[in-house]
Amino acid sequence: MTVPPNDGIYPRIPDDVYHGDHDSLSSSGARTLLNLTPAEFDEQRQQPPKPKPQYDFGHAAHKMVLGEGAQIAVLDPKKHGLTKDGEVSAKPAATAMWKEAEAKARGEGKSCITKEQMQTAQRMAGNVFAHPLAARLLANGSAELSCYWHDQATSMRLRSRPDFLPEVGNGRPIILDYKTATSASPAHFAKQAADFGYHNQAAWYIDGLAAAAGVEGAAFLFIVQQKTAPYLVSICQLLPDHVELGRQQNRRAIDLYAQCVESKTWPGYDTGIHNVELPAWYVKQLESQLELAA
Repeated sequence: MTVPPNDGIYPRIPDDVYHGDHDSLSSSGARTLLNLTPAEFDEQRQQPPKPKPQYDFGHAAHKMVLGEGAQIAVLDPKKHGLTKDGEVSAKPAATAMWKEAEAKARGEGKSCITKEQMQTAQRMAGNVFAHPLAARLLANGSAELSCYWHDQATSMRLRSRPDFLPEVGNGRPIILDYKTATSASPAHFAKQAADFGYHNQAAWYIDGLAAAAGVEGAAFLFIVQQKTAPYLVSICQLLPDHVELGRQQNRRAIDLYAQCVESKTWPGYDTGIHNVELPAWYVKQLESQLELAA
């Protein structure tokens, strides 16, 4: 399957097709442009980073909750972690059998997790569906749809992939995003939202759904789940004013992307001398130390 030539919403676009698209900009790509440089954005899309174990587990948890997502290979120490004498190794992942099975699975585009991790992902999904509101929101709808549209100001093609679009009848449309975290505390999530630009993501997906499908004014809700027992769940929503700030940042990212595409240049840092200030808190600390030493 290839990238759809026409704008709209499409089901079952394979992960490698969606993420390997170099002719459209995603929310994560926009955040890379804002937080790093165009040069680093271009490098990351040309040479995607190697899979990380924490991402593999996240993919598994997503699939257990949403029913769609990356292909998963489950490695069992009793099958894939045996020593030459047929015994289960104390370090299964270090065995030749395990490494061979993992290499084969990754070659097929699969995420790799252990049997124990899959059991954890299944318990987490059980807790999500035991949460009254989360269960209601996930009861009916569509997972992992791919949206494509063109930005009116620059004619650049954009894309998004909402985790889940619930069927809400005549109610306000909703976009759901499932996040795993070290804590499901709303206060902790607020910091995560700032660190990872979730306000940018919310604005991007809301605007994308409007442009790709004519669905205006969607609410954007995060289902946040703790990755360790007792696998607590919270439903979080960012303030509209903060989503609007994300929308303004997205505008900057799209404009920068358009400039780079049109000029066919992906710059790094300015080539002049950068005058750098020490952090204010550190300067105060140094001044206090020097005063005490005087």
